[in-house]
Order: sequence, then structure tokens, then C-alpha cells
Amino acid sequence: MKPLSGGPCSPIGRHDEPAQSPPSSVAAALLPSTLIAIALVVYFTVSGIRTLEGELRAKGMATVRYLAPISEYGIIAGQIETLHALAQATVQESGVKAALVVNQKGRAIAVSGRVSLASETLRLSLDKPTMVAETERWMAFAAPVRRSLNETDSLFEPATPLKQAQAPEVIGHVFVEFDKSELASRQRELLVRGLLIVLLGLFLLAILAIAMADNMAKPVMRLVHAVREMSSGRLDSRVPALSSGEIGVLEQGFNEMAQHIEEAHYSMQARIEEATAQLAFQARHDALTGLLNRREFEHRLEKMLTSVQAGGDECSVLFIDLDRFKPVNDTCGHLAGDELLRQISLLFQGRLREDDTLARLGGDEFGVILANCSGARARQVAEDICGLAAAYRFIWQDKVFAIGASIGLTPINRRVRNITEILAAGDTACYRAKESGRNQVCEQEALNTQERRQETNGWATRIASALAENRLQIEAMPLIALQKDRLDGHFVELTARLNEPGQTPVALSALMDAAERYDLAPSIDQYFIETAVNALASAQRRTKKLHCLVPLSGASLGCREVIDAIAHKLSSHNISGNGLYLIFSEDVSTHQTSQAIEFSRQARALGCHIGLNDFGGGLSSFSHLRSIAPSCVKLSRSLTRDLGGNRASTALLRAIQEITADQDIYSIADGIEQNGAAEQLRSLGISYAQGNALAPSEPFEVWLEGAVFRTS
Repeated sequence: MKPLSGGPCSPIGRHDEPAQSPPSSVAAALLPSTLIAIALVVYFTVSGIRTLEGELRAKGMATVRYLAPISEYGIIAGQIETLHALAQATVQESGVKAALVVNQKGRAIAVSGRVSLASETLRLSLDKPTMVAETERWMAFAAPVRRSLNETDSLFEPATPLKQAQAPEVIGHVFVEFDKSELASRQRELLVRGLLIVLLGLFLLAILAIAMADNMAKPVMRLVHAVREMSSGRLDSRVPALSSGEIGVLEQGFNEMAQHIEEAHYSMQARIEEATAQLAFQARHDALTGLLNRREFEHRLEKMLTSVQAGGDECSVLFIDLDRFKPVNDTCGHLAGDELLRQISLLFQGRLREDDTLARLGGDEFGVILANCSGARARQVAEDICGLAAAYRFIWQDKVFAIGASIGLTPINRRVRNITEILAAGDTACYRAKESGRNQVCEQEALNTQERRQETNGWATRIASALAENRLQIEAMPLIALQKDRLDGHFVELTARLNEPGQTPVALSALMDAAERYDLAPSIDQYFIETAVNALASAQRRTKKLHCLVPLSGASLGCREVIDAIAHKLSSHNISGNGLYLIFSEDVSTHQTSQAIEFSRQARALGCHIGLNDFGGGLSSFSHLRSIAPSCVKLSRSLTRDLGGNRASTALLRAIQEITADQDIYSIADGIEQNGAAEQLRSLGISYAQGNALAPSEPFEVWLEGAVFRTS
């Protein structure tokens, strides 16, 4: 064949076009046939797969139909061994994964194999054999077991009128699970076989396409050359439009496409640059408030410290922690909390200069770098921000909240070695502001390692002296029973506060924060345990029933000394641990799963009970019921704060109650501040409630004498 060299009207061009006709005719003839063949292969492959599934279902139905009548006598006669033998024989069948027989109440009386069916499925009442469940790995079938109707012997009994036909009584059910792995294997074989045939068809089409491409080599090579030029970056490349027919259309289409690509390239380049700038902004800023994030804050703090150490002006850092932020989230939800953070960010920005840096460090914590500002000036800025936060009122729907802010002020001077010292000092100062009554400013110099060790020893001395001098006041928070099925005697939770001369009492939450920071929490936990065990021993001597709910920190779960202390106290008083309920938060059990499981095992070995706090607030709540096996759970306040007003929370609360009640676990709702809430909780089946509306907290010794020891 001669090469194409002329334009569309040249003689050579007219001679070349008929040469393309035979391959095109062959392609036109073979392509539909190949496609039809591929479609038939796909059809028969799919049909074969469905046939295999149908065979497995038919086998399952036949199996349960056979197993149901021969299980009748074993259920009626209570021959569990016979039923077990039937189940085991069934599991020996090809493809059978598990078999079980249940009685009328849905309780399994014979099981063989690894059962995957849920307990709700086992309690189904069926009137005929059917498939009850199917997953990707197995399918399950069930059939009712009916009591056979005895017929009278006509030779020994006189004929009587026909009785109305009655349906045989269902006395149980049989369930058989089939493994689908063999089915999947056979289906894969069919699928692979079909794919090979399809690939063969595609291979034939490829050969045909190569033959056609060879016939159109010259025009296509021009297109290939133009494409290569474009791929090398020359987006202005175009192909000469010298051909006619389909190739000519392709050449014209390529040129138009190249023009569009060139235009789209420049447009996309501009958009990529814009997106890159946006990603860089998002990497440095908080998505909710638009402020700098913690990473950028620490980066700028590092630069500021370097500048100060090089001889620049001293500056200061503010660490701001909002007060009373959690009640907004608990009462109005996270949308309200997010809006509060946005509004408070704008409030703080209005007091700062352009050279200052405001960042959201996480949660309700903010950080401020005051450039070229130290001493009294920095203190004044901190006081102004504190005053703004105290005067601010957050309004959400029909509710008004007073917020406030606790601020830690840390100066940056040449004595500071690294930003870790600044962050530690700011955190300590902010904590002191909260401990001193909130909504105030506390200043703290950045400390080196030795100084921080001395501060740690200071806290250790405070806590040790408080425990030794009985300045840790234990308080009782009674639990009020809402149901008839309850524990005998009194049920009470222990809490505490730290009383120091001339100081505001420190609440338990703040005290435990400091104790956990300096590894002192187990000492407080052991003080709780000692108080509870002493009370239980006194109650036993007076033949009173008492149950104490004792909160534990996460640090105690991995501390062997705590378990040893419990064992020693119980042994020294010669009492069992049956009245001691040790409760820790669900969040702790999530992050310290292995330690929580081992601690629970050891505590139960001493006769103690385990409880989970803040239950239902996380995605893994129900898994803890199996791994931790608690005797009671304190419900998350997020489930009870909108009691009756939030249908989703009420439904979740009802589901939690049903699951815990089924496992003989007591459910406890705390923070009940309204009288009507108790009745709603009672109607939902919640076991106990706690709060000021039911029984306010009081000193533990006073409560013991008044509520336990003086009762008849």
C-alpha cells in the first residue's frame, strides 16, 4: 500500500481509502459475534453461581426438615445426650458449620459447632422450615419441632365423633448453620473460568484491533507524534488535518481537544495554586474558630523564644482555659459549644494587638503570645481578658450562661531553655487559677527540670499531709432505688474534697487532676478504700446491710499495691468484699483495656464488684459489658440531661437498660436535679438514681450515723 501524502482531494488519498474497507468489514462482522459470545459466557457464569446458591439453600431446608422430627423425642424425654449426638452428627455433614436445638423458650439444650446466630433469632417462633439468617460467610436455617398427635386404636376403643383438627404443638426448634466457604470456592472457579473465556474473547478483539491499526498506521502515527509532544509539555501541538473519513474526524477532534486541554491546564494550574494555599492555611489554623492551631502556636512560640535568647525584647504567654464550658455542652449540645468557642474567639481578638498571636490549643483552651509585652503590661492584658470573659453572657435559645476564664501567665526571658518549660509553667499557672476559684489570673515562671521536681514534691507534701491529718473530707452521695429488684440495705457512692487552712476547698475532680499528674492518685484511691472497708466492717458488726461505690483513677488499675491494700483491709476486718463496688470510667477501660480486665478479675477474686462510670457515652460501651463484666454502670449524663425531650437519647437509654438488665447489671443515673426525672427513669427501668433532687450529699460519717446505724 502506498503512503498517504496528499490532501483530502489528492488521487493518492482516494486510492488509500478503499484499502481500509476489508479490515473494517471483518471487524464489523466479528465484533458483534464476539460480544454475543462474551455475553453468553457471563450469563451462564451468573446462572451457575445462582444455581450453586440454590443447591445450598435446598440442602439447608432438607437438613432442618429431617432434623426436626427426629429431635422430637429427645426434647420431650429430656434426653440431652441424644440431642447432642444428633447435633454432632449434623455438624459432621459437609458444609455444616453449627447445629443446635432449643426448647420452647428459645434456650439452647443441645449445641455443636461454633454458633453465630444472635440470641434474638433463637427465640423466634416459626411455623415452618425457613432460612433465618445469612451473611457473607454463613447462612442459617431453622424448623419447628412439633409434638406428634397420638391416634386412637380403632380395635380397642369405640368409634367417637371426629374431633376438630388441631395444629401440633411446637415444643422447640432446630437451627443449622452452613459455611459458605465451599460455595464461595466453587463460585470462584466458575467466575475464573468465565473470566478466562472473556479474556480470550478480548484477546481476539485485540488482535483484530491491531490489524485495523496497522492499516491506519500513517494517520495514527501523526496523532501519536502530536500526543507525545503534548505529553512532553507542548500543549500548543496540533496534528495536520490531511485525512478524510473517520481518521479526518479524529484529527479534527484531537485538535479541538488539544485546545480545550491547553485552556483547562492554565485554569487547573490556577486552581491548584489556590487549593495549595488553602491547604497550607488549614494546616496552620483551627477549622472551627479560624484561629491558629496548637502546632502553629508552638512553632511561633519557638521562634519567639529564639528571638528573646538572641537579645530581643522579652514577651509573655497567656494560657486560657474557659470556666463552666462543660455545662453548655451538657445542657445544649455540641452545636452550642462550638458557637460559644467562635464567639469567645472574637471577644479575645478584640482586646489583642495585630502583633499578638491568638491560638486555639484544643477543646476550650486558648493560647496568646504577647509580643514585646511583659511584666505589669502583660498582667493588665490578662486581667482585661479575664474581665471580658467574666462579663460575657452566652445566649442559646432560651438559656443564658455565664462563662469566665482561668488564665495562666508565663513570662519568656533568657533564662527559659525551651518551649516545654513554657508550656509546663503555663499549664501549672492555669491549673492554679482554676484551683483558686476560677476566673482569675495566676502567674508562673518557666521552671527547669529541678524546679519542676520541687513543685511535684510540694503537691506530694500537700496530699500526704491531707491524708495524714484527715483533711480529705469524705462525703456520701446516696443512691435511691427506683425498682423493687434492688440490693438489700443502703447503697452509697463516696466522693471527697480537700480542706486546707485559709484555702478554698479543692473539689475531687481538681484534686485527682493534680494527683494523676504527679502519680499520687493511687494514694487517694487507697484512702477511699480504707474508709469504705471500715464502714462496711462497722455495718457488719451492727448487722446492717451497706454497699459502698468507690471511685478509682486509671493509675490504680495498673498498680498492684491497690489490690494488695484491698485484700489486706478485707482480711484485717475479716469481712468479704461483697459490699465493695469499685468503679472506674469507661474512657479508662478503653485506653487501658488489658489493665482494666486484669484488675477486674483480681477484684472479683476478693469478692468485690466492678462498676463502669460515664457508660453509654462512647462507641465501645457494650463491648465493655463482656470484657469487664461490671455489676453496675453509671450512665453518661449526655443520655439523661434531656430526659423526655430527646427521643434518640430516650431510645438509647431504654436499649442500655434492657441489655444491662438482661445481664443482671444495675443501672445508675446521676446528676438528677429535677423531681420529675426520677419517675421517668423509673418507667424506663433504671435501677438507681442519684442527685440533689433525691438526696443531697453530706459528710460520710454523718450520713452513716443518721441513715444506716440509727435505722431500725
